[in-house]
Amino acid sequence: MSYLVTMSMSSELCELRREKKYHELIVRVRSAVLENHAEALADWQVKAWCAERWQNLFLTEAVKDERALKAAKKLKAVLNKKKSDRQWIAERYLRESGRSVWSKSLPSAQFTGLENTTFIFCPGLLNGLLPVRAFQEALPEIEREYGCKIIRADLHPLAGCDANAVNLAKAIELGVGLNAGRELIDEKSAKAPGDVFLLGYSKGMADILTLLVDRPDLAPRIRCVFSWAGAVGGSYVGDDAAKALDKVDENPELLSKVVTSLAPFAKLPEIVDRRKDETEIKNALLHLTTQYRQDFMLRHEEEINDLGIPIFNLTGSTSTMEVPSFQMQGALKLGKYDENNDMQLTQDQAKVKMPMGTDLAMLHGHHWDLSYDCFPKSIRMSSPNLDHPFPKKAALLASFQLAQELGLVS
Repeated sequence: MSYLVTMSMSSELCELRREKKYHELIVRVRSAVLENHAEALADWQVKAWCAERWQNLFLTEAVKDERALKAAKKLKAVLNKKKSDRQWIAERYLRESGRSVWSKSLPSAQFTGLENTTFIFCPGLLNGLLPVRAFQEALPEIEREYGCKIIRADLHPLAGCDANAVNLAKAIELGVGLNAGRELIDEKSAKAPGDVFLLGYSKGMADILTLLVDRPDLAPRIRCVFSWAGAVGGSYVGDDAAKALDKVDENPELLSKVVTSLAPFAKLPEIVDRRKDETEIKNALLHLTTQYRQDFMLRHEEEINDLGIPIFNLTGSTSTMEVPSFQMQGALKLGKYDENNDMQLTQDQAKVKMPMGTDLAMLHGHHWDLSYDCFPKSIRMSSPNLDHPFPKKAALLASFQLAQELGLVS
C-alpha cells in the first residue's frame, strides 16, 4: 500500500466505525490485512479497531464464565442490580477505555475452530513448578469444543531464552512438546504442524522473541504472536532475583531458596529430575533483567519488526491489595514506576512497541491471575488472591476469534 492508499483506508475505516457499519468494517479490515498485513496492521485505525474488537469478543465469551461473573458481582451487586452481565464483566476485568465497550453492539464471531493452523502456547518461568499449569482447564476445553490443534511448548522452567528458543523450534518444526492436557508428545508420535500462531506468557514471550532472532527462517510459518503479560522489557522483580542468585552457587538446595523466594510452594525437584542437565537458572533470571531485555530489544527490534509478523499485546494491571501476600513487596516496588503494574511487570515492560505491535487491552488481574487456575487452598499458606477468577478461556477464545477474523489463521 502506498501512503495515499493507507491514508484513504484510515479515513474509510474511521467513517465506518463512526456510522457503526461493523459488518462492512470487519470485511474491509480483513481485506486490507490479507492484501498486506504488515502495512495494514501498522495503521492506527486498524490497531484501534483490533483493540475494540478483541475487547468486545472477550466480553461476549466472559459472560458465560459463571465463576468470573460471580467474582465480578461480589459485594457490589447488592448495591446495584441494574447493570448487565457484560457491564459487570467489563468493569471488573478491563481497565480504563475498555470498560465502555460493553455497551457497543458488534457482530458475533464466526469461529468454528482451526483446521490449518496449530496453536502453540509458550509458558513462562517456573512452568511446571507451581501447583497448577497456565491455562490448565482452558486449553483442553477449547481443544474439545472446537477441535483446535494445540501444543504446549516444552520450555524449561529454569533455562535461558537461547536454550528455550531451541525447544520452541522443536515444537514448530516437529510438533514435540506437551498436548493441551499436559501429556508429553515424543518425537515418535509427534506430527509436524504447518502454520502456527504463538502465545507467549511472561518469560515465554522473551523466548519467542529470541526464536525470531535466532530462526528467522521460521517466520513465514508464524502467522501471528500474542504477548500475554509478556516479559518483553524485563522485570524489576527479576533484577532483584538475579542479584540474589549471584550470592549462591548453582546447586539444587540453594536454587530452591531462590525459587521459593519467587513462589513459596514451587516444587523444584520434579522438573530438575527430568531435565537436570538443562537447568541454568542464572541465565533464566539474567534474561529477565531489565538491562538484558532492553539491550536485546535495542539490538533486534528492527529485524523482528521487518519479519512482518503481527504481534498483539495483552497486559495486566493490579494493586497491592489484590496480589498474594508474598508478592506484595514486589508490587509495591513496581508501583514506584507504574501504578498499573501486574505485580511482575510494568505496562512499558509488557509491550512490544513497534509498527507490527498492537495493544489490545489492559486487563484487570495480577500476573498469575491472567493465566493460572485457582491454587489449591491447602497450599496457599493463608495468602489471599490465589483464587484467580480472571476468565482465561474467554480471553483465549477472543484471541483465536480475532486472529481468524483478520485472516491470519484458518
